Order: sequence, then C-alpha cells, then structure tokens
Amino acid sequence: MNCAALVCGDTTIAIDCGIGFTDEHGAELVHADFGWLLQQRPGLQAIVITHGHEDHIGALPYFLKELSVPVFAPPYAAALIEDRLREHRLTNIDLRVSPAGSQEQIGSISVERFAVHHSIADATGLILDTPVGTVVHTGDFKIESDPCEGQRFDRHRLEQLATDGVRLLLSDSTGANVEGRARIERDAEAALEDWISRSPNRVVVATFSSNAFRLRAVLRIARERGRRVCLLGMSVLKHTETARALGLIPSVDDLLVAPEEVDDLPRDRVLILAGGTQGEPASALTRLGRDEHARVHLEAGDTVIFSSRAIPGNERSVFDLVNRFERRGIEVVTRNRHPEIHASGHGSREEQRSMIQLLRPKAFVPVHGTHHHRSRHLELAAEEGITQTQLIENGNVLEVTKDALGVIDTVPTGRVYIDGMRPLSSEVIAERRAMGSAGLVTVVLSLKGGRPRELPHVLSRGVFNGADRLRVERKLGEHVRNRLKGRRFATTAEAEEAAIEAARWFLVHNHRRRPLITADVHGEP
Repeated sequence: MNCAALVCGDTTIAIDCGIGFTDEHGAELVHADFGWLLQQRPGLQAIVITHGHEDHIGALPYFLKELSVPVFAPPYAAALIEDRLREHRLTNIDLRVSPAGSQEQIGSISVERFAVHHSIADATGLILDTPVGTVVHTGDFKIESDPCEGQRFDRHRLEQLATDGVRLLLSDSTGANVEGRARIERDAEAALEDWISRSPNRVVVATFSSNAFRLRAVLRIARERGRRVCLLGMSVLKHTETARALGLIPSVDDLLVAPEEVDDLPRDRVLILAGGTQGEPASALTRLGRDEHARVHLEAGDTVIFSSRAIPGNERSVFDLVNRFERRGIEVVTRNRHPEIHASGHGSREEQRSMIQLLRPKAFVPVHGTHHHRSRHLELAAEEGITQTQLIENGNVLEVTKDALGVIDTVPTGRVYIDGMRPLSSEVIAERRAMGSAGLVTVVLSLKGGRPRELPHVLSRGVFNGADRLRVERKLGEHVRNRLKGRRFATTAEAEEAAIEAARWFLVHNHRRRPLITADVHGEP
C-alpha cells in the first residue's frame, strides 16, 4: 500500500499509490486513506509511479475518482495502469509515460528516473532535485551481478550523483533480514529449466504474473523442450499480452494452446503457466488444486512448481494448496525446499549496503517494509557511518532541511477496504466487525397507530447455540414487548431505536452478549 507525499514550497507530489490484498471484514482489497492527500488539492500536482506492481499502482483508480491529477509512470506500469482505468471506466486521465532517464519539472521539484533491477520490467528509482539538495528514492530494487536481457541498473548515474552530493536516501528495506545478496534471475531460470526437463508428465509453473522475465524464461524453456503452453488465469494472460506488446516477450502464438485443447496433447508435451501463487480462492492454481477447473485437470505424476514466495500472511492458504496437490500424488516443488527456483525482486543486506556505499548520502531513511525490516536497514546505514537517520511510521511528517532531519508532526492515516470495486464505509466495517465477533440479532416490530401491535419477532445468528436459540429469541421478544408496552412512537426511526435499546439491555444483563443489533419496523406510526 505504498503512498508517500513530498511537499516542497507550494508543490506536492505523491510517490506511488498502491493497494493491498486482504480478507478482513469480507473485503478483497485495501488502500491507504487518502483524506489528507486529497486536502492538498491546490498544491498536489502529480502522482509519480516507480513501477507497475499492484502495491504501487493498484489504488490509482480509487484516488483518481476523487481527484484527477497527472500520473507519470514508466512504460510497463503505464500499460498496466491503462488497463486498470478501463476496468473502472475512467476516461480523460492525464497519464504520461516517463521511462528511465527521463526528467520532468513538476512545480518546484525536478524528477529524474533511473533504472533498477526488480521483478518487473521498467522498475525505476527517483532523483528528486529540491532546494535543500538531492533526494533519492530507490523504489523497489535489487542489484544483479549478471542481469538478463531487459534488466538495467543505472550505476553510472548514481555514481555521478554521489560526486555531486546526495542530501537524503530513501531506500527499500524489504530484504533487510536476508544476509548476503539476493539470488539473480538467471539462476532461477536455470533451476526452472532443470526441473521442467526432468518432469515426466504435465508441468504447472506458478509464478508472479508481473515478472515478465520469468514468464519469458518459462516460454523459452517450453519451446526448447517441445512443450505447448497453456496460460491459465486473467493475470497471466494480461501480463503476457502487455509484455508482448512492449517487446519484452517474442511472439508465442504458435506455442500457445487453449485450455480445452490440453487434454488432447500427450502429458509430457504440456506446460501450464498459472496464476494464483498465494492460494487466492478464485485463482486458476487453486481451482487446479481443488480439481475444480472446468477445462484442465491434473493427475498423479504431474508436477507443480511454485516459482514464488509466500507473501507474509498468506502462508496458510499456500500450504493448504500445496497439501491439496500432494494428496493427489502430484509432485510439488516449492521455494522452501528448493530455494533455487525463485529469485526475489528485493535486494538482500549486501545490496542494500551497496546502494548506501554507492550514493554516500548525508542522511538516510529506510522505507518499504515492516518496522523490523526498517530497523535492520537502519543498522546498515549506521555501520556505513551515516549519523543522520530517522525511522518513520505511517502519518509521520518528516522535515528535511539543508542541515537537519526529523519528524515534526503527524497527519491522519487509515485504511479503506474495497469490496466489489467500491469502498466500504466506516459504518459498514464497524457492522461487519461486530457481526464477525459477536453475531447478529434482528428485532422485527409491527406498529399500528404508532403502537406495537403484537409480539416482536426476533432472529439471531452467531449468538446462541441451536438448542437455546429459539427459547432466548422468544424471551427477548417478550422483553422488548414489555419495555415498549404503552408507548406511542411518532416515527419508525424512534421505534427502531427503542427496540434496539431494549434488546441491548436484555442481552447484556442476562447473557453478557454484545452482538450487532438491528430493528426492522413495519406499519404506520
């Protein structure tokens, strides 16, 4: 859910605008509460995107529905953003493509991009020229010793910056717990080739769809091993199409086979590229694991390769999916037992150290990661002799002057949950939280002439055991009737409030329960 604001004089720019995936409160997605940023309307002049991962671009449609500002993005990210905007039926958005090496003057801030290695094409960092000095934002990065085709790292430009002087470095902290250097993409490609070559039957490769380099490698291996490729999942299809359109993947029309044609091919002549590495319930990979896919079915002796990692919080769903495959006699290859099959897009500690050594900044602030990751990253900066450092949290206002660095204020922050492409209000979230933790009680009340005319009907869910439920519901109805007896209500809202209050008193005093209580009033006041 990356989103930061840089304010310089009367100019404000947002850096990235991401989304997170969640199953909290029945929502699908979550993004930062943009309330404070939207209040900067007069000065907010642009949103600058570092790269095209969902945690950096996914919330753009929700923000742009509230406030339309120019969006600057590298080519691959721009193509993905266009697709998201179409999904949300947003038109007339000022989307500007700015590749690595480009420079834009946005108000009083000059923004230059430099290329970095990452697990998506066209990943960039930002060089921000400000009156207090140069601020470098690395974006998500790693430093590969032997990059594959299409990967760039602008080391020479960063060396120039160091010579001129860097006031502040904001650096990706995700890999701060991993010693050494991250595995390079070429090594993961070689491991995949080995596993695919030795697999005697159908092979499923599950990987992050946004990694065009990994997709390209799998397609190449399949061609050289005489396997046709079936693309399963909307994300895999969209990213393959985007990568082809941008020239990152060569034409593969003769290689692809439709899902309904898979069963017609020998089992050792098929490779399936599937989305859903995190065990998402509706994903192609989960449907394969449950043997519920309408067109493609796996059998004992087939192989599933997870060329990915379990994102923290998703471990349980991933392990459940692995178990489903293994119970059916399908061989599963995961990063846990075979780390060589996946290469992270985030640099490990030595790469983070190299970035600090390369830029030699006067000040350092770790970003992108948990508090623990950022604390570990800060240790590296201290080891490299940087004395001006600061840990920041969501909502912190960090002031940077020519000589000083420190948190001077906080602004309101929060989370907005999305269900079906629509934000859930705080009221809905509170209701879902109450229902999820304590259940639901509904009192149905009939009025005639403003007075209750019969015993209220009570329905409860998730509050009482089945054997007790009907008895307690009737007693609750009798209590509400007795509490409201003799009263005349001028409005249905007044009757609803009285019924809820009576039900709440009964449940707290007799059962120590605090469920969500609603009232449904019929009739005329």
